[in-house]
Amino acid sequence: MKELLIGIVGTGSIASRFARACHMVEGVTPAAVSSRSEERGRLFAAENGIQEAFTGEEAMLASGKVDLVYVATPHPIHFEAVLLALRAGKPVLCEKPMALSGKQAEALFAEAERQHVFLMEGMWSRFLPCSRKALSWIREGRIGRVRMIDGAFTFTVDRQHPKPRLVRPELGGGAMFDVGVYTLEMASFYAGCNPESFSGYCEPFCPGTDGTSVLALRYPNGVLATLRMGIDCEAETYMKIYGEKGRIEIPRFFSAPQARLFEDGVLAETVSEDCELPKGFTWQIAAVRDDLSAGRLQNALVPKETTIACNRILGEMMASFFPDRYGNS
Repeated sequence: MKELLIGIVGTGSIASRFARACHMVEGVTPAAVSSRSEERGRLFAAENGIQEAFTGEEAMLASGKVDLVYVATPHPIHFEAVLLALRAGKPVLCEKPMALSGKQAEALFAEAERQHVFLMEGMWSRFLPCSRKALSWIREGRIGRVRMIDGAFTFTVDRQHPKPRLVRPELGGGAMFDVGVYTLEMASFYAGCNPESFSGYCEPFCPGTDGTSVLALRYPNGVLATLRMGIDCEAETYMKIYGEKGRIEIPRFFSAPQARLFEDGVLAETVSEDCELPKGFTWQIAAVRDDLSAGRLQNALVPKETTIACNRILGEMMASFFPDRYGNS
């Protein structure tokens, strides 16, 4: 099998974790990184076992030294970075949310189709062993027909010294884009389809940034979901799927260290797996490697319909919360 050479766009913490995960996957090498800062790029490469550092994405794309581009920049920069790579004929894996609106996501997939190259949003949580096991329990009918999904993902930022990407509107900060994307996409994963209607509310952290948000969703198969997300709320992070004759509980569902199956109110089965980052990325990376090796242009677990639907909901909710900033997205 030909080694898959990955070029990383961005030098933040998530990019570093991804690079370290690449070293854990057979047939994959983090071969290059691009940064706006030459010094930062060289430091990132040295720290993460990467051979080449480029100043700017264009230089990396022109080098001919990468087979796949992984985009790990702040959310508002995703669109331009992905588009640039696609137009260079490179397959792309982009951190979630891939775009800030459904319109942007549709445009990116349209470009990928024109270029006939692979494009996927990096929803790594869908590939984890416990996530996959929970989905298999649902498909096997172990809890009967799914009726409700309840999920929450919250944490508290340091108000004195918050990470800029979490709170600054120009960087796409806020609960909805940072952790809401997890709750929404994983709820849809377990519902088995994309929402047909939705509504929500938020309490701002600052103008243009939601501190705490809630979503209510209805799916075309009759599943109802309530989702909560926050960057200024210390609460339990979990997802629970309720069926006609049982339920599934997944603590810290985004990294899914465990999934518990209850049948008729009794614990029937438990599965566990350490999936914290960087290890948590490895299943996704291996899946992308296999997709490219097989010549596929999409991944079955994160198809374009899922990404477009999720990005549309996130974008429309943020536009309803902050019309001055997101109203035209």
